Amino acid sequence: MNEYKTEKIKELIAQRIKELKGETSYTNIAKKCNIYPGKISNVANNKTDCQLSSLIEIATGLRVHPKHIFEIMFDFEDYYANLDGISKNKNSKRK
Repeated sequence: MNEYKTEKIKELIAQRIKELKGETSYTNIAKKCNIYPGKISNVANNKTDCQLSSLIEIATGLRVHPKHIFEIMFDFEDYYANLDGISKNKNSKRK
């Protein structure tokens, strides 16, 4: 059975936000965008699902391109091949 990894991907994105944040406080990030510090904290600690607009606001507050939030260590090709039942190495259907 194929396993969806949405929660794992969310955890990795939350970790990435923390990496980009560094020592900057959530309050200082919030001052540079249109989102409350508590919401930024909840996203960075993977306590909430958020809308794309929230991630864009967080990127704005961090002063990074939004794509940097999604630069995570996750093998999407392998993940999609697994979901589709395709062997990545042999490029053939699994039995």
